[in-house]
Amino acid sequence: MSIQRRGIYLLPNLCTTACLFCGFFAIVKTIHGEFVPAAWGILAAGIFDFLDGRVARLTRAESRFGIEYDSLVDLAAFGL
Repeated sequence: MSIQRRGIYLLPNLCTTACLFCGFFAIVKTIHGEFVPAAWGILAAGIFDFLDGRVARLTRAESRFGIEYDSLVDLAAFGL
């Protein structure tokens, strides 16, 4: 596998990680009683969740790990 191909697999996982960060940000803000920034965090998480699947399909970089990672992040970002 070439380095370029490995880099393409990184793009959707970076979007998924950004979704996880936004979900965690929203949880922390909610604990502190700051509900407006928490709502923006959830909105941003939704955008990144939408983008990760699109980027994976556009770059043909779908993997079993990416599918499982996305499901775990969705649980953390939206389930909590």
